[in-house]
Amino acid sequence: MKRSGFTFLELLVALGILVAAFAIIFTIFTSTLRAWHRGTEMLTELHHGDFVMEQLVQSLRSAAFFDSVPEFYEFRHEKRHAGGHPADVISWVTSSSAFMPLDSPYANGLHRIVVTIDRTDRGRYGVAIRALPHLSEDDHMDADPWFVSTRVKGLECEVWDDEIGRWQSRWDESNAVPSLVKITLEMESAEDYGPPLRMQRAVEIPIAPAVTSRVEFVNGE
Repeated sequence: MKRSGFTFLELLVALGILVAAFAIIFTIFTSTLRAWHRGTEMLTELHHGDFVMEQLVQSLRSAAFFDSVPEFYEFRHEKRHAGGHPADVISWVTSSSAFMPLDSPYANGLHRIVVTIDRTDRGRYGVAIRALPHLSEDDHMDADPWFVSTRVKGLECEVWDDEIGRWQSRWDESNAVPSLVKITLEMESAEDYGPPLRMQRAVEIPIAPAVTSRVEFVNGE
């Protein structure tokens, strides 16, 4: 009686096909997992960037300026780099509560806000915020900072020049506030050695005229 069965060669071929199939499945699984991880990291970075950008826009659009003492209300800009990223220092007087902790004495009313990239106590770079009285003559970098995001690693500011019709990397005017600025934020790439994620926004600064009306008392009330 003739017996049917697999030969040793057929078993080897079947085993090879099985190993190849598992290798393909594993490769697809790991690639999908890496892509999901990169996507999650990118969404997290963009979420932090959105938060910082929206706070910047709100504060810039609430900028204040008074001709009587322009030196106290001027927009200040300093070019810097830190941790391999741009770390510009930008400062202006605002009435917005953006970036302000709830218990901050500057949460309500005019104050000078200073935004830049600094190193935390743990050695990580992030968005550093400082606040001062709006009529203060102190060096704004002497104030203690607080950090709102260590995901955002870079901050760059450009100012629109109406005379030449293009963006300028520096703001050298004193006792003045620009009408249009461009803010660029940089976040670390979700991929190793990849280019940084960049978020960019042009912001108009609508300076409102000083309030000149006064309250009149009638009949002693």
